Formats: sequence, structure tokens, C-alpha cells
Amino acid sequence: KIVLKKEDVETGDLVLINQKHTLKSKINNLVFFDEKYKNIKLNDNANYALHLILDNINAKNEIVPVSGYRTLGEQKNIYNTSLKENGRNYTQKYVALPNASEHQTGLALDFCIYKDGKCYIEHDVEDKIETKWIHQNSHRYGFIIRYPEGKEDITKYSYEPWHLRYVGNIASNIYNNNLTLEEYKDKESIK
Repeated sequence: KIVLKKEDVETGDLVLINQKHTLKSKINNLVFFDEKYKNIKLNDNANYALHLILDNINAKNEIVPVSGYRTLGEQKNIYNTSLKENGRNYTQKYVALPNASEHQTGLALDFCIYKDGKCYIEHDVEDKIETKWIHQNSHRYGFIIRYPEGKEDITKYSYEPWHLRYVGNIASNIYNNNLTLEEYKDKESIK
């Protein structure tokens, strides 16, 4: 059993960022995904784990991150643009408020599937075999599907099959017990 201290929930790979728990600590250890995707930054642990997944299944050109770390300014822009283009209802389901976005930690990423000359993104990845593999196996590399289907009342966001979150060693525990990060936090002893 893993016992967490209260301060561990606000730092490191286990940081809980959502509408109630906003970003409080400075972000460190960001690296570029690779030479080809220099616009994508991730936490170094998340980056290493993502490369392991892609190398092990030989999918570097088929499964690629399209969004990783975001600055506060980038998140503000994404949120405000979504409000204007999609309205409040959609935005509240899919776009985090500034300082309430996991992307600001560098531990979260959105991916797309390149197949048949097309980039499948967001809900277009849902039925792809590559996405199903990622959903069933990414926990072995420290990732979880952060906003799983059927858990919208807990995460407060709609199902996002394209959104991975690096949590490290607890990923398999979360996956095997069908938990969200919020549920995991509530189940574990936090002192």
C-alpha cells in the first residue's frame, strides 16, 4: 500500500489538477518530445515513458503527441477561444480553466493517430485499434486515461480517449481498480 502525504498530492507525478485543485507548484524537468516535434514539451519522466511505449510497439510515426505542456498564457488562450467558438457548455466539459489544466504540469498529453494519410484526433481516435491498445496497456508505462468514459461525474470532464496522464508507478493500480485519479486520492491514506 502506498501512503501519501498531503503535500505529495500537490507535487510530482501524483499532482492532482482539476477544477478544485489548481496548480500551485513551479513546473520543472520539461524536455522536448523529440527532434521532429520540438513544439511538444513533456515532463522528463512522462517523455521517457511515452518513448518506451512508442518504441516497444514500433509506432513512432503512427501515434504522436499533439499537445503536451502548456504555459498559463496558452491555456488562457485555448479556454477563451473555446468559449467564443464553442460556447460555455462545451468548454466546461472539455477545456480546463487556466491553472486547472493538467497540461500545465507537463504530465499530460493529447495524442493523435496517423493512419491512411490522415491524422485522427479527439473523438476520431475512439474506435482505432491503436487507441484501444493504448487504453489497455499504457498503465504498464505509468500512464492512465485521465478522463475515462462513465466517470464524468467524478472528473467533471467528458470522456477524452485521446488524453493521457503520467502518474508513474500507481498507474496499474488505478487501471486495475477502474479508478480515476480523484478516486485513487480519496482511497489512499493522505496525512
